[in-house]
Amino acid sequence: MPGSYEVPPAPQWSKVIATTLRLWLRRRVLRVPDGPDGDRLVVRRTLAGVLPVVIVAAAVAGVALASQPTAGGRHPALTPHLGEASLAAAERNRNLAALWIAAQVSRGVIVACDPLMCAALRRDGLPAGGLEVLGTGAGDPLGSGVVVSTTAVRSELGPRLTSVYAPTVLASFGSGPSGVAVRVTAPEGAAAYLSAAHADLLARVQDGEQLLRNGNVHLLPAGQADLAAGTVDSRLLLTLAALAHSVPVYVRQFSGVGPGASAGTPMRSMTISGAVVLPHNASYTGVVLAFLRAQRAPFLATATTAGTGAATVLQIGFSAPSPLGLLTAQVPS
Repeated sequence: MPGSYEVPPAPQWSKVIATTLRLWLRRRVLRVPDGPDGDRLVVRRTLAGVLPVVIVAAAVAGVALASQPTAGGRHPALTPHLGEASLAAAERNRNLAALWIAAQVSRGVIVACDPLMCAALRRDGLPAGGLEVLGTGAGDPLGSGVVVSTTAVRSELGPRLTSVYAPTVLASFGSGPSGVAVRVTAPEGAAAYLSAAHADLLARVQDGEQLLRNGNVHLLPAGQADLAAGTVDSRLLLTLAALAHSVPVYVRQFSGVGPGASAGTPMRSMTISGAVVLPHNASYTGVVLAFLRAQRAPFLATATTAGTGAATVLQIGFSAPSPLGLLTAQVPS
């Protein structure tokens, strides 16, 4: 339309950065004037070895600019293109995952996470030294014991996240792009981890069969099925066998699998009856708790009591993830 004025499009940031760096190089580093004479000096001084240093500085500056958060506080390289509803769901799932990790994952395990997930974990009490921050170009999570799969981490690692780095899920929250999953890292690769996990399952089945024949271990039908299937954590099996050497153990149930965990993930807790009469009026709960508190890692469990009288129960649990290969070790004493 005659007389109308169109606002020109904003220049691309890449061009703005390139122009700024070129002028800075010319005037502040090479110290040459503008114009043709200066152009010839630029060539000579660049070939003399200044350029490699400037390239490093430019790369650092480019990374710093690229890593700045947007006005909304989100990291452009790590924030997926999600709608507002999906962003809210992702935040909710991060919070749920952070709470679960803080309560269930051992403090001795390094957790790999994207910056937003790591911030949620810090807020829920995990120390900074126990976190490995994953970001653009940060490499793989193989230095960790657990990796938290968020949209940002899935975008960064791609299919290698599940095919190479972390094949099994300990717990998951939500689904789709906003879902968050807590996965076990496989330091030797997925194939080696899955092979070791299968061997550990077979060992748990054999150990469970032995406990089923132990006259001091009393189980309900569901518990018997769990032992026969090998779905009980090795630490629980060894603890149960050690307790049964001294006192009868009445198992109410096995539990402790995270929501949405991979099939076959071992149960890490058991509820036993505390209303057991021992000779000489000894306290059954006192005997069991003293035994548990005398253990050392990886057999150091958390134990709580609930109820009174005949309804007294003890909840015994171990942290995640379940270690592999313990059944070839000595029973705790």
